Amino acid sequence: MIEKLLQWWSSLQSRERRVLGYGSAGVLLVLGYLLAFEPAWVGRQRLQAELPQLRGQLAQMEGLAGEAQRLAGQTSQAAESPQQLKLALEQSIAAAGLKGSMTQLTVAGELIDLRFKGVPFAGWLGWFDSALRETRLRAVDVALERESAPGLVSARVTLEVPKRGP
Repeated sequence: MIEKLLQWWSSLQSRERRVLGYGSAGVLLVLGYLLAFEPAWVGRQRLQAELPQLRGQLAQMEGLAGEAQRLAGQTSQAAESPQQLKLALEQSIAAAGLKGSMTQLTVAGELIDLRFKGVPFAGWLGWFDSALRETRLRAVDVALERESAPGLVSARVTLEVPKRGP
């Protein structure tokens, strides 16, 4: 095949070879522009337009990360000791209207044990979620048992007092 191509090339007039050479060089230049230069140029212009927005987003994320670290480093001011946490839990249970369903609330070292009987599940779940967020306690053990009445459960929860930082 290469021999045929070389024979064809040698059969051409010098003027035809020159025209084909210039045409090939022009095609290569156009292909080089379309495949290498133009995408890079367009990408550079797009990045120049997006860069200020991306820098703003980065600054916002860094601010939020700093705030998250600051908040994570804070200790709960409303409840420092297990006894203060117990008082806060009693108040939140009463505010949620679950005091009549609570059968036990004991503090043993760093653990707080809560038991409910015949509590509405939706009300208990809402209280449980808000109590964990507000007191920063960690749920160590949770057991729910369905009661015979629809929507009521018996709940046993063991919460752990958060570890204090150095």
